[in-house]
Amino acid sequence: MKTVRTYATSANLGPGFDCLGVCFDIYNEYDFEVTKSYELVGFDNDFLNPANNLIIKSYEKVFEIKNQKLKYIKLVESQKKIPTSRGLGSSASCIVAGVMIASSVLGDILTKDEIFQISSMIEGHPDNVAPLIYGGLTCSFKNDKYHTIKYNVDDSFKFNVCIPTFELKTVDARRVLPKEVSMNDAVSNIAHTVGIVKAIETGDFELLKLSAIDKLHEPFRFPLIKDSEVVIKYGQVNNVVTLISGAGSTMLLISNQSIDFKHKDWLIKEVKVLKEGAYIYEK
Repeated sequence: MKTVRTYATSANLGPGFDCLGVCFDIYNEYDFEVTKSYELVGFDNDFLNPANNLIIKSYEKVFEIKNQKLKYIKLVESQKKIPTSRGLGSSASCIVAGVMIASSVLGDILTKDEIFQISSMIEGHPDNVAPLIYGGLTCSFKNDKYHTIKYNVDDSFKFNVCIPTFELKTVDARRVLPKEVSMNDAVSNIAHTVGIVKAIETGDFELLKLSAIDKLHEPFRFPLIKDSEVVIKYGQVNNVVTLISGAGSTMLLISNQSIDFKHKDWLIKEVKVLKEGAYIYEK
């Protein structure tokens, strides 16, 4: 059997709303092989039906786009380390897995850019998909098609994810956002996004602190995250930048020193930024 490994991602990074994303070393793995009918193993009961499984739906989308006869697979969830509905790109992980598996089954017919285009189209936005496919820190956007720019991440920064016991569904986190924003807030986010990318590239922690200011989504989402004020307070006292990971509920802590934050309802885990993204290998 072959195996696809997909990684957790953290989108937005404060002011880079729906644009920035970074790839972390938390991963899921799915084993697969062609069979006569679908066989799903190891998934939660809700996802054992192929019609409800996002990996299978994304897999089938490739066959539809490429006008190919569908091939059924046995799909085994052999490693599950990316938590769901926590702002760590679990849906993007499933989508990219499905698209990459389809490409492999069809003889590696998709380029990396085609995997990016199809996965972004299925997801509806590229901010989690891009770092998962390309690794590192990415800034993504769409005009004629989806585009992404990859940046280096300075090794001096330490990234920690604070994962709470409760979920926050993206649809709920989107619902609280304002329908319109002021020109001043838009300009502020543009300027701070440029700053935060430069800071992460160069290891300039003072610039990172200055740039980690968002006015488009975090002020509206923090109230949805229980005890987020405790994490923010820790960051203020200990010289740590505190951001919401994606739409939440996970929070992202960035520092140039080790972090010793503890909370009874949160798993605090140091993560590494990966320079390369998802891949397939043979067991």
